[in-house]
Formats: sequence, structure tokens, C-alpha cells
Amino acid sequence: MDDSQIQIFTRFNTLEQKLKVLAENYVEMKRAFDESKKDNENLRNVLNDTLKENQELQKKLNQQVKNFKKSDKFTKIAVNNLKSTGNPVQLKEKLDEYILEIEKCISQLSN
Repeated sequence: MDDSQIQIFTRFNTLEQKLKVLAENYVEMKRAFDESKKDNENLRNVLNDTLKENQELQKKLNQQVKNFKKSDKFTKIAVNNLKSTGNPVQLKEKLDEYILEIEKCISQLSN
């Protein structure tokens, strides 16, 4: 082998090594890219689930606000009815009824 053939062979080996490194880098980058795509999709799913959960919680909050407003109206009715009740027995019966209603309201708010 003469010097020119040795130089060509050396350059060829160097080029071959560089191509192997490039191929390995490509495979690694493709794997990282595919993994990033999966992570991105998972994060999008988590975001969608979180948004749905947020909407459900907002609906529950709105319902509890409505129930609270009903409870406030109930309190006003109770106060007006208690004023009109003069008999202690009737007053006790009314209070028992109101306590039962309040317990029902609390139970609904807890759910």
C-alpha cells in the first residue's frame, strides 16, 4: 500500500466512525423526541382531566351556593314563624321541625 492509499483508507475509517457517531446520535435524539411526545400527550391528558375536575367542582360549588341561599331563606321564614308562635309547646315543635330540616340541609351540603 502506498501513502495515498493509506490516506484514503484513514480518511475512510475516520468518515465511517463519524457516520457511526451520527447514526447513534440520531437514534438517541429520535428516542428522546418520541419520549417527549409521549410526555407531552400524558401532560395534555392530565390537563384535560384537571379541567374536567375543575368544572365538576365549580358545579358543586354553585350548587352549594344555591343551597346556602335556600338555607338563608329558610332562616328568615323560621324567624318569622317563631315570632307568630306564642305557645311554648308549638314553639318546641317548630324548633324540632327546623332542626330536622337543618340536619337535612347539612347532609345535602356534605354530599
